[in-house]
Amino acid sequence: MQGWAQWNVFYAESVNGHDATPFFFQSVISDHVIHRGTLSTGGLGGGADRSLADLFQVAFDPRHFANVAFSDDHKVNTGVGPDNGPDNPTSRRLIRANFTHQLMATAGSVVTTGSCAGSPPPPPLGAEKITGVGQIPSQKPGLSANFGFVAKNDPTNASLSYHDDGATGGSIDVHSSNVTVPTITFSGNCATLKGSAKLNQKPGYNYNVNTCDGDPAAGKDTFFISVSGPNFSYSNGGFITSGNIQIHQQ
Repeated sequence: MQGWAQWNVFYAESVNGHDATPFFFQSVISDHVIHRGTLSTGGLGGGADRSLADLFQVAFDPRHFANVAFSDDHKVNTGVGPDNGPDNPTSRRLIRANFTHQLMATAGSVVTTGSCAGSPPPPPLGAEKITGVGQIPSQKPGLSANFGFVAKNDPTNASLSYHDDGATGGSIDVHSSNVTVPTITFSGNCATLKGSAKLNQKPGYNYNVNTCDGDPAAGKDTFFISVSGPNFSYSNGGFITSGNIQIHQQ
């Protein structure tokens, strides 16, 4: 029943929350609709059934990996009923806890505690950080593409969000996924970011960003991005038309 509300689990993260204008990266982290219809079947009274909304627990680390436990009642309880189909909120549900998980270890990760601990890599010289949020011209004239990112190299850490409604071939939404450890290289007032990404919520893609902190008053900040993956290639960039890119010394 397409008329019913369909609920998913979203995860929003900010790695510059102390800044005057923090930037949040949002992703859909459930791989299926977890609930259909209203969240409260009893209205606003004290006897309302809000069991689905009661369980959301999050554990995350500095590399943007997160385990999220959440209630999930998308399956029908066929043994008790009523069973009016999986897409009908009037069907009795199996309420269960679910969680996101990663099946394979991240390449290049080093365990630093416990009996399997290895030696962490030494911090890079001249550790730096770069942040940016703003717009560049879209691939389609007259439109703008939005971007936001935070990256630093001690420890290596990067988050990227990019959206272009005017992309050739259709709108694209890119989010860093950090399936692999990102690489960040600084050169003067410029930085290059490379890592894994989701394209329109689908994994298996890679991004490459080159960006420079120029003179913000003169509109000299630049942002260039390329995204590649299965049968897909996209590139765009230039001087930003709004926002700011800033290099920070750690």
